[in-house]
Amino acid sequence: MSRYEIGRRTILGFAAAMAAPALARAQARSVTMYSAMPTDILNALVPAYKAKSGVEVQVVSAGSGELMKRLQAEATRPLADALISVGADGIDANPTLFESYDPPGSDKLIPGLRYSRNWLPFTVTLPAVLAVNTKLVPEAEIPTQWKDLADPKWKGKIAFAGADKSGSALTQMLQIIHNEGEAAGWPLFGKMMDNFVITGSSTAVIRGAAQGEYAMALTLEDNAQRFIDGGAPLKIVYPKEGVSVQSDAMALVAKAPNPAAGKALIDYIVSAEGQGVIVKASGRRPIRTDVPGPEKAIDAKSLPVNTYPPEWGVAKHKEFMDRYLRLARR
Repeated sequence: MSRYEIGRRTILGFAAAMAAPALARAQARSVTMYSAMPTDILNALVPAYKAKSGVEVQVVSAGSGELMKRLQAEATRPLADALISVGADGIDANPTLFESYDPPGSDKLIPGLRYSRNWLPFTVTLPAVLAVNTKLVPEAEIPTQWKDLADPKWKGKIAFAGADKSGSALTQMLQIIHNEGEAAGWPLFGKMMDNFVITGSSTAVIRGAAQGEYAMALTLEDNAQRFIDGGAPLKIVYPKEGVSVQSDAMALVAKAPNPAAGKALIDYIVSAEGQGVIVKASGRRPIRTDVPGPEKAIDAKSLPVNTYPPEWGVAKHKEFMDRYLRLARR
């Protein structure tokens, strides 16, 4: 259990979720959510949903990869009702663990965000950017391209969460390989890995860069922006070869102990009210066409967007994960 971030990010405790039978949980009007969402979103969304619905939310927080492993282990007797804010690639690679659902308001989703029946979009993100600590990296040396990260001078100075632990890190790896093509992308990423410090979580990546533990980090745009807003000496870099505009995902867990509660939670998140809460708390872009985006968000049209084809990421998931793990064990 020590491998998971439970502590202060857990509402009502993981032990209660483990012990409570489905009937008792339904009578207590509770829902169990596994989630990799940042703390600021969690701390805004959970109270807002409880105030709206009267339902208690039990949260187990960890990285996308760790949560997927839990769900795989619990497949015959799931403990979670919904998986919220994780990488879509991981859900599509494990379709039998989830149940398709079309909530009210689906007609308001931004066209093209949902390309799989296995999940729904949670927020719109730029998951593959660099956050550079300007106190540690002179302006003239700040990387402008992904390939700059392969320079040996950055050895031990770049934080990366790990593609097997974090959905955003998996996206970052796929983005780099897609930009270059597989033949050139894998050797380039291998050189980058020589310089990376693998943190095991996306939270540790950006916090370490903000605090000066690392010179830079591969991270999500909104994660970096939150630390900048808090006064951290960070600069966001959108590498020239390309970044992705994607959505993180949420899904109902198949054979969930409390499926009605899981659907109700997703209904709220998809609603204009729920999306408004998330945008205000996080600075992420909404999934709906009728909800305003954050004031500081850069228009994606001005960025070097080169989003990789989702079907490519799904088809290559196992092969690429095996290759990544070999690199990580070198």
